[in-house]
Amino acid sequence: MATITQDSAVKAQSAAVLTRSERLFYRGLALAFVIFFVFEVLSRALFSLFPAYIQSELQSVRLVPWLSSPTMYSGFPGAVYGYPFNAIPYNVDQITQFRLFPDLKDHLVLWGDSHFRVDTVRVWEGHIAGFRTTPIQYPLDVMTFGDNFTFCWTEYEDCWVTQLAARYGSWFNAAVPGTGTSGQYGLIEQIVPPTKPRLVIWAWYADDFRDTYRHAIMRTNVQPFHYNVPIVSPSPRAEGAQAMFVSVRLLSTLLGLNRDPNYQDVQVNNRILRIRASERPHFASLEWAANRYGLYQACDLFDQARQFLRDTVGAELLIVLIPAKEEVFSKELSELLGEDYVEAIGTGRRALAEYLAAHGHRYIDALPALKAAVEGGESVYYDRNEYLDPSGNRVLVQLIADYLERENLLPPR
Repeated sequence: MATITQDSAVKAQSAAVLTRSERLFYRGLALAFVIFFVFEVLSRALFSLFPAYIQSELQSVRLVPWLSSPTMYSGFPGAVYGYPFNAIPYNVDQITQFRLFPDLKDHLVLWGDSHFRVDTVRVWEGHIAGFRTTPIQYPLDVMTFGDNFTFCWTEYEDCWVTQLAARYGSWFNAAVPGTGTSGQYGLIEQIVPPTKPRLVIWAWYADDFRDTYRHAIMRTNVQPFHYNVPIVSPSPRAEGAQAMFVSVRLLSTLLGLNRDPNYQDVQVNNRILRIRASERPHFASLEWAANRYGLYQACDLFDQARQFLRDTVGAELLIVLIPAKEEVFSKELSELLGEDYVEAIGTGRRALAEYLAAHGHRYIDALPALKAAVEGGESVYYDRNEYLDPSGNRVLVQLIADYLERENLLPPR
């Protein structure tokens, strides 16, 4: 009996002693955990030191891994019209489509390879929306309207509106990101009559047709067309382990594992440009029924706006057409994407320009000047996102300034 008990004890002791390979395995596991933990802590601590495009990829990772919010930077998670998150906090508005939060101070925007800070002011005390501009000064010379391209996806001092305002009197920039022509016209009707500018500059961008269509669905009974072009971000929102751990998201980004399939990277003029994937028609093409709807609405709204401004405040209207990034680089992209695809990108812009010319509108088509700047070695657009960079904004400054002086639209008071 004693022998059996002793044998059992020996066997139990032997079972309790790990083999060499088992000890190595558990030590390796513990070391891997320590390395991962240190890497995660350092990645979070050094967030602000990463390049802008890395920060934009990491910003939607959860601040606390086991909580769904808040995120590493973006304090306003959510999705509006398909955007993965709101780069700038705003509310939906039935008339103006969106309105920014007023009184923002030093709000950081990280988007692709662009990063900048935003302050907003109210057009008058008590107004519900915020605008990225200086406080209004009277008498007001110019009020500008548009989307991200007029709001400017740059630091404030690099914005074309800011630079022109330094030359030509008092300006107020009423641009709202994400809006289309219909939402912008709704804002014109609200804030132009009380402020009485001498000139309204209204910038149109290639996705405004789509945004006008989406606005119509939001506020009316317009039936949706078959329109599945996604509104995408160069930094898709993180999911799974990438949503919980900065280190996982960082490694996936560096290895190219979380690239959005709606984009492709191409080499142009010794640059790697991120452009839309070409498996389907370009988002600006009139092949999409929604864009044809937006074109019809834009023509009508520009006519209405010109008459409204003349009747209410005696102001002139100047329209600026800003093309899609891929159209500006069409010469360089034609061989890669095909002549037919590239030609279709500008169908909406060309149709709108023809309408404006035929109906006597004051307008500027920025395409030739932006193309010339690219040929002259300027970058014009960011590498990784679709917006004008500081050099592209400088092109608009010179283009608009030349028009203002040539047409004497802002004579001395």
